[in-house]
Amino acid sequence: MPPREAPAYEPTHHEAGWRLKPRPWPVGPSESYGKVDFNDGEGKAVLTLYIQRAPEEGYVLHVEHLAAPLRVDGTLVRLNPVPHVDREAADFRRISAAHTAAAKAAAELQAAVSAARAKGDSWEVIGAALGTSARTARERFGNH
Repeated sequence: MPPREAPAYEPTHHEAGWRLKPRPWPVGPSESYGKVDFNDGEGKAVLTLYIQRAPEEGYVLHVEHLAAPLRVDGTLVRLNPVPHVDREAADFRRISAAHTAAAKAAAELQAAVSAARAKGDSWEVIGAALGTSARTARERFGNH
């Protein structure tokens, strides 16, 4: 019988980069128990996963340190990395304050229009106060 040839070496799915290599966290504090990093072919962590029982029913899959967009096959769920946000940056605070002020102004405008309608003001009067037509005012505020 002739000697068998050794099969040609084929890299594993992890070595070839087709699959991320799981690296469980060492057992330590209870908050780290069960966490698994998934590393790319260069040994860099792409994401950290762990599953926890949900307070109501079922389980919650936690994805942390997501370094690139992640598509979950078979579902409509799409996860993306959380952008870095400097919450102390002046522009961030300004945008946040303006958003809050706009929401308060919108609520006040709605309340003012509702009060005017309750007192019998016509859509023509309300439209004039808004600088628009009665029809536009009614379309915007009539269903509230």
